[in-house]
Amino acid sequence: MYLVHARLRVPDHAPLPPDAAQLFLGCARDGDGLEHVSAHGDAAGGPVVGFYLTAPSLDVAEQAASDVCHRALHAHPSLAGVDVVSFGAALVPQYWNAVLRSDGRDMQVQDPSTVNLFHPF
Repeated sequence: MYLVHARLRVPDHAPLPPDAAQLFLGCARDGDGLEHVSAHGDAAGGPVVGFYLTAPSLDVAEQAASDVCHRALHAHPSLAGVDVVSFGAALVPQYWNAVLRSDGRDMQVQDPSTVNLFHPF
C-alpha cells in the first residue's frame, strides 16, 4: 500500500469542506486502487489530502492519486478554485525503523514538533 500526499492551495485560505475526504473518495474508479482518503485542512503549508492506494509501483500509485484528485477538483463545486501544488509519496518512519531494526540497525523516530525534522537526535 502506498500513501500519496496531494498538497493543495485553497483560494483566500478558505477551509476545505468538512466532507472533503468523501468527495475525493467518491471520485475513485475501478482500477485506481484507492482504499482510503484523509483530508487535513489545517496542515502547515496548506491543506493536504492523503490517498492510500494499492498499486504495483509507486509511479502507478502517484498517477492514480493524481487522477482521482483532479477528477474531484473538477466534479465538485465546493472544491472550485482549489489547485494542486504537489503530489508525492509520504515516508512513514515507523515502517522504515522496523525494517532497519530487523537488519540489526536502529534509527530514531523523529519528533515532528521539532524545528529540524532531519536532525538525528
